[in-house]
Amino acid sequence: MQIAIVIMAAGKGTRLKSRRPKVLHQIGGRALVEHVIAAAAHVVEPKDIFVIIGHEAEQVRAALSATGVRFVVQAEQRGTGHAIQTVRPEVEGYENLIVLSGDAPLITTDTILRLRDFHLEQRAAMTVLTARPADPTGYGRVVRSKAA
Repeated sequence: MQIAIVIMAAGKGTRLKSRRPKVLHQIGGRALVEHVIAAAAHVVEPKDIFVIIGHEAEQVRAALSATGVRFVVQAEQRGTGHAIQTVRPEVEGYENLIVLSGDAPLITTDTILRLRDFHLEQRAAMTVLTARPADPTGYGRVVRSKAA
């Protein structure tokens, strides 16, 4: 089964008040997005990882050039949905996509594999991984309800 991983890394990260692209800020000696790529590369080959870049695209591309991933430029950042529309022509031949955030360095290979396996076992049209933080202040919400 052909699976591609798409990593969203085009945003400005304006809340950081930094000129550096958010995904290039470092934690543990590596850029945030490098942690995500490393986890993803244990699930699919780097040629099947597509990093959507936009803000400071060339700086991000240069920082990640040795990873072997493919880059898709989102010239105008108009949100997550638009980012996925931008990558669509590149991933047309894949049966399934896993979409990851480039600024989530704590994602693990195990989590990605479990998400993939659950999705495939359920034969779902779409699967969304969410969390239930102890204090959800400042986070977006996903309302869960049992289907009727």
